[in-house]
Amino acid sequence: MSDSKKQSLTKQGEHKRYTLKCASLNYYLALMFSLFPLYLSIFADGNFPFIHFDNAFTTIRHDKYYLFLILTGIAAIAELLLITTYSENAKKSDKAKPKNSIFKSFSFVDYSLLALLFSSLISALFSPYTETAFFGEPNGRNNGVILIAFYVLAYFLITRLFYYMEYVLAVFAAASIGVYLLSVLNGFYLDPLGTLRILGEAQANDFISTIGNKNLLSSYICISLPVIVAMSVHTQKRPLRILYLASSGFGFMSLMVSDSDSGILGIGAFLMIYFIVYSRKISKLKKYFLALTVMLACAKLLRLFSLAMGDKYKEIGDLQQMFVFSNLGYVLLGICLAATIALYLTDAKKPNLILPKTVPIVLAILLSVAVIGLILTVVYFSTIDTQTDLGDFEKLLRFNDKWGTHRGYMWIRSMWIFGDASVWQKLFGTGPDTFYYPFSQYFDGLMKFGDSSTNAAHNEYINYLITTGIVGLGSYLAFVGSAVVRAVKTASKNPIVIVFLATVVGYSAQAFVNISQPITTPLFIIFVALCEAVSRSQRLKDNQV
Repeated sequence: MSDSKKQSLTKQGEHKRYTLKCASLNYYLALMFSLFPLYLSIFADGNFPFIHFDNAFTTIRHDKYYLFLILTGIAAIAELLLITTYSENAKKSDKAKPKNSIFKSFSFVDYSLLALLFSSLISALFSPYTETAFFGEPNGRNNGVILIAFYVLAYFLITRLFYYMEYVLAVFAAASIGVYLLSVLNGFYLDPLGTLRILGEAQANDFISTIGNKNLLSSYICISLPVIVAMSVHTQKRPLRILYLASSGFGFMSLMVSDSDSGILGIGAFLMIYFIVYSRKISKLKKYFLALTVMLACAKLLRLFSLAMGDKYKEIGDLQQMFVFSNLGYVLLGICLAATIALYLTDAKKPNLILPKTVPIVLAILLSVAVIGLILTVVYFSTIDTQTDLGDFEKLLRFNDKWGTHRGYMWIRSMWIFGDASVWQKLFGTGPDTFYYPFSQYFDGLMKFGDSSTNAAHNEYINYLITTGIVGLGSYLAFVGSAVVRAVKTASKNPIVIVFLATVVGYSAQAFVNISQPITTPLFIIFVALCEAVSRSQRLKDNQV
């Protein structure tokens, strides 16, 4: 069936009416996609202009944390009032419908998230650091039981009340331009909001935009850029496609200045997987390559901006420099531009051409072989041949304490901690957001890497293992994994879920080398919930047919 004959994205797979409850939920999403990422607190002092944004990023994590709790709490109260009003009106009406299905038909995804909440609660109650486990203070990242409970609340609101309206994602794309643009300016020491002015040089290199630490900016990019690129492929509205493409270009520029390998990992995983996803349909593949072309072109525009600024910019990684400064970047841009033109011409001559099923299968096999080959190479140079000089590839191909900006040190010691833990702590961990305490015995070793302490494993999955145990990690993986499986099964009937899955892919990949926190992780949970909302809606529709 051709794309033009399918239902439009605005109402794909919807079986319910767009009620006030749905509209209220979409307003909440619009705020989470705009106000939340852009929000910075303000403070006053005696220096002109007297009112300033943020205080050297000292409160940004707390600010985003409380904003998420407030917005989600208000949304929950509003929905409860609307549901109560609806129920009272239904009782008075002769046309009263059967009871609302909000609390019916729990899926495996629902149960998995509830299991994560309850296992975290048990872990916190029996933790030596109970207060920290509940509130995430003083040495954590606010990832306590309270935050997890609000994740659950947001998830159930979205999965039960979501009705797709494209304006929500358009708002996300527009707001993201603000985040991206500010990060680019900050990357060249331009500080229009005055957020960097009281930071030292070392800190100024690590903090950026309205997100904070550059690794967290990369996390935000891995959430926002995939869904924006995917929307540039799926939208049927030309003005919005232009918005998504523009946002994609700024997003790639932001990725370049963030100087974080986690961002490259997440976006790289998304681009490779979605190349396979779009490989059969020329009508989709041409738009995918158009987005690639725009992003690579914007990387070269960043080079021109650098020249205009006298090449005064913050540190940029080797891979990012390849896209921005090297001639290889022009080669990649030329290849993508040629592919885009060829695909558009092909689609014009043979509209809605679909390639054989073997194409994505072969591409998937090649990608799998490449990933397995990389893993085996790392294993070989880490365990068998530990002496060969690998030059610049040392930090990638040889896993040791120095690997990944000394993430290797933290991961290896984390496994020691898990191995020495009691049976109870192996099952339920030391308590949510308490990684600081069991790892404190290894702080002295961090000194040689320039750090005095850490409160996270810099790998979300290892962090869950240490703090919530096998039960907590298993529940989390079951939650995300089952949502992905159900979304993949739904994709053929309701393609909008492919857009939401893009973010899940990007974030989950970067999570291997990054941390969970209340600045970007709430957005990830929202997109997992959106995947499940579409899957649930489609299944309810199928059951009514």
